[in-house]
Amino acid sequence: MSKQPLDGFKEADRRTVLKYIGGTGAVAAGTGLGVTALTGSAAAATVNISSANPDTLESDDGEVDEVFINPSLSVTWDGMDDVVGKVRVLIEAATGDIDLDPPEIESLEYMPVFRATGYANGTSNETEDETGPGTNGEFHIDWFDGDEQISVYDDDGAPDYEAGAYNCGATMDSYLDGTLMGDPIDAQNGYYGAAGTTDAFEEETDTGTNTTTVYLRYTVSLHAPDASFITEDRYDLDPEDVRPHSPIVMADGADGQYPDLSGDEYGTNVTADEAEDYDDLEAGDFVAATAVPYDVLQESTDHPAIMSTYTHFDVTVNNEAAEAGVSGESGAGASVDEDIDTIDSGNTTDSGNTTDSTGGNQTVDGNATGDN
Repeated sequence: MSKQPLDGFKEADRRTVLKYIGGTGAVAAGTGLGVTALTGSAAAATVNISSANPDTLESDDGEVDEVFINPSLSVTWDGMDDVVGKVRVLIEAATGDIDLDPPEIESLEYMPVFRATGYANGTSNETEDETGPGTNGEFHIDWFDGDEQISVYDDDGAPDYEAGAYNCGATMDSYLDGTLMGDPIDAQNGYYGAAGTTDAFEEETDTGTNTTTVYLRYTVSLHAPDASFITEDRYDLDPEDVRPHSPIVMADGADGQYPDLSGDEYGTNVTADEAEDYDDLEAGDFVAATAVPYDVLQESTDHPAIMSTYTHFDVTVNNEAAEAGVSGESGAGASVDEDIDTIDSGNTTDSGNTTDSTGGNQTVDGNATGDN
């Protein structure tokens, strides 16, 4: 069985079920809905994503603290030429007008908010259920059951990637395109961070309503198992079935039947230390499709091991009417000084006693949650 993925959100472990990368996190909710079915030669894979729109936010000041998602996915594959051992999920977000056409949706500027890789090693629990490594299989993902969620937009906005403390040779560009992660030191594992601030969702006018659409792009890819799958009591995999860095399966394009990802720019050379864990590899050997940029993945959805789908949900904010009230009492009196007996001069003193007046004015943060 694999390690519990939600434990990994708190304590990073490169061998856990989920392989995470960094960011920040931390209220409307939703995920969008999408289904993609792709074929290449005889191989095929599908991904199903469930979702629902969040309830309308009622806010005294029209402000929104956070927009988040709790996605669940089901991935299946059949007839792959190579053994699939891992399923990688990338989620990106953008905002736009309601009811955009597909070309307009694809042209939005998406920012990554989450990436993780599930190990297909025979796990069955509350967060995932899968069939283990193989050329056919299923992987049902519910990593965000309960309080776990992905912050898509929040008050802080996107992290300052230019100032990120990258390591392992990574740069801001390699971090954002997924080719070399090198986690920033202050990263929270699993999350890139919000795609932006919540400014676009806010409604400043009293009694006004603002509806903003969040577009999500899910990119799912199928990868080979690595040496961690080789155990005496688990899976009897052939040496060629396991590869360091878990490359995308069927990377060679099958003589032009689907995109070829075997180019030098997308691969990695095996180190001496890595070669010790693989019977059929030596130091310097080339492993293809270990570092394919996100945009290349999304341009290669004719590949049987790569799926990309666009989903969306609407966030509606109502700014409630401002109301104020005043209450209190006023007292008035007059008196004549009768000790002075004259009609030529008189002094009148008015005295007023007024109690404190109070006005009612309340501010309430608007929060909404939704089941996905």
